[in-house]
This record gives sequence, structure tokens and C-alpha cells, in this order.
Amino acid sequence: MVRRMATSVLCFEVLVILFFALVAMKLSDLGTGTVWAICGPGMALAALLCGMLRKPWAYQIGWVLQAALILGGFVIVDMFFIGGFFALLWYWGLKAGHKIDTEKAAAYAAYEAAQAGGAEG
Repeated sequence: MVRRMATSVLCFEVLVILFFALVAMKLSDLGTGTVWAICGPGMALAALLCGMLRKPWAYQIGWVLQAALILGGFVIVDMFFIGGFFALLWYWGLKAGHKIDTEKAAAYAAYEAAQAGGAEG
């Protein structure tokens, strides 16, 4: 469940980075090429991380992406809030997903134990 939650956040972040790029082109002093040179790889990273979440190091890169979104606030001030919100979603998704996975494993173990106990008696 951790992967599902993290993938959901990352998919929405692809859209957030896209919209950030469109706004940054209009409201900042950065050129179009500069904006896309930064945001294009950011969108690609977020999309690729969705498939790499089987590896533990991918979650650490996810945290780096969250920090990068927050730092986007230095270009467009609203990104401090939007990036912070997505960092909280990332944290909550990892925490809630881990809790669900733990509870599901415990329930499955209890079920297996009950089945084994019923087969013996």
C-alpha cells in the first residue's frame, strides 16, 4: 500500500510541475528554455519514480523531489505552500501506507494461524 500511496502523490506532482512551469514562464524572469530545462527533468523524475518505488532508495529521491518543489517557492511564492502541501501528502502517504501494510500482514498472520489451528483440531 505504501507504493500505491506514494505513486498517487507522484502522479499528481507531475501535473503540479507542469502547471508550475507554465506559470513560471509567464510570471518569472526565467526564460522558457530555462524553465523547461528544470521542469522537464523534474516531471520525468516524478513519473519514473512511480515505477522505481520497489527500491528503497527511490523513496529518498522522492524526498529530494519534495524539497525541490518547496524550493520552487523562490521562483513562484505560492510553491512554498503547494510544495509544502505535497511534502505533507508524501509523508502521510508513506506513514499511512506503512501502517496499512503492517496491519494487513498481522491480519493475514492471524488468519493463517487460525487456519493452521483449525486443521489440527
